[in-house]
Amino acid sequence: MESGAVNSKPIPVRKQLIYSLSEIGSNPIYTITLSFLTFFYTDVMGINAGIVGIVILISRIFDGFSDIWAGNIIDHTHTKSGSARPWLLWTAFPLALSYVALFTVPNWSEVGKVIYIFVSYNFAMTLVFTLFNSSINALPIYMTDDTKSRSSSYAIRLIVAGLIQAILSYVFMNVIDAMGADQSAWIKFAAILGTISFVACVIVFFGTKESIVAQESSSGDIKLLESIKSTVHNKYWFMVLGIILLLVLHQISTLTVGVYYAKYILHDETLAGSLVLYHHMGGAVGMLIMPFLLQKGVSKRNATLAGGFLLLAGSIVSMIRCEGAFLIISLALRGCGFGIASSTYLGMLADTVDYGEWKNGVRNPAVTTCAGTFGQKLGSGLGTALFGLALSAAGYDGLANTQPESAISCIRFLFTVLPAVIYVLLIVVTLLYRLDKEYPVIMKELEARHSAANTTESSYPQE
Repeated sequence: MESGAVNSKPIPVRKQLIYSLSEIGSNPIYTITLSFLTFFYTDVMGINAGIVGIVILISRIFDGFSDIWAGNIIDHTHTKSGSARPWLLWTAFPLALSYVALFTVPNWSEVGKVIYIFVSYNFAMTLVFTLFNSSINALPIYMTDDTKSRSSSYAIRLIVAGLIQAILSYVFMNVIDAMGADQSAWIKFAAILGTISFVACVIVFFGTKESIVAQESSSGDIKLLESIKSTVHNKYWFMVLGIILLLVLHQISTLTVGVYYAKYILHDETLAGSLVLYHHMGGAVGMLIMPFLLQKGVSKRNATLAGGFLLLAGSIVSMIRCEGAFLIISLALRGCGFGIASSTYLGMLADTVDYGEWKNGVRNPAVTTCAGTFGQKLGSGLGTALFGLALSAAGYDGLANTQPESAISCIRFLFTVLPAVIYVLLIVVTLLYRLDKEYPVIMKELEARHSAANTTESSYPQE
């Protein structure tokens, strides 16, 4: 196939299902770093919450640059297996190793522990996770230009992600307690998850196939600066980045803070799994209906708006009362809204690739879709840092038997009130996104350009 040519053949459902198994490879480590890693550092290793937050924030800054770097590498990869797909195999073992590396913090001084955390965290997330997740986000764009099957592939993948996150979050602390609740328990469980991750990565590599060749310019491969310049001038890329960032901040305020809310407000840290389960049961409802709605042509923008309003409704319920049935309803509404919104943003992001090519003449799937991992990491870094600093300022001590009232109030505020601000911003950003309406005209023009380019090339005498 010609470089950058349109391939409108839909991705078969079987391959969409195999593609979704990539979440078995990467979602557990994402869930762990999002929901439990800060707790491990503060309450198991005894490191100050503020220091943990700063370390993760600095790491996320490096992480942001690594997304662009990884996307550029993928767009410049040309093998018989494709551009994005080979990285699933090449990162399979390092990703499995990363699971264990995060928890094998040595019994050194606090400075030594912080240095180890910085190095292991950046190996796992800045390097390995970035390469793997960037290739996964870009893969459907290298498989087809059919926006419906691309969006469906992402939506099915997000269903699997939600199921994994729900199950893992529900059982995680119980498994840790059953294994002894010490550091070795975290390492053993991580080793099990890493092994499963490796197998899943290999299955996805052999079960998928690329059909679109990476674009090349007349002077060769698209240069990094050219890709960055094109992305910077892609307004819809920034909007989707904002949506992803806000959705991750939702996860921090609900899932990460939820562990502390269960321990210090509900007085049982094992209930953290139940809180996540309530959230993900709602999420499952939203995620399960989205592939069908997207195949029917429902606007991704309107679906995201609906998700934003459900999230806001859940937050309002928690501000009225955040215990018993009110807590369950709040988390279910938040989960359903998140399930809908998170099922659409990767499809929206894939559409910005076509918009960027139409507007700037540059097609760079992996660099453009790096907003997926960049938004996740930036949101996670900012959210974790602000959460850690807020806890530290409120007098929180992870090794103390009791916490001051200021720390308890801080946890309650972050879990119930702050999310409403996040959801209002999500609704505002989504209202500005209008690519769904413009997309059909853009694709017709792109098809005409590709057809004209291929006709011109075929007119030249063959050597």
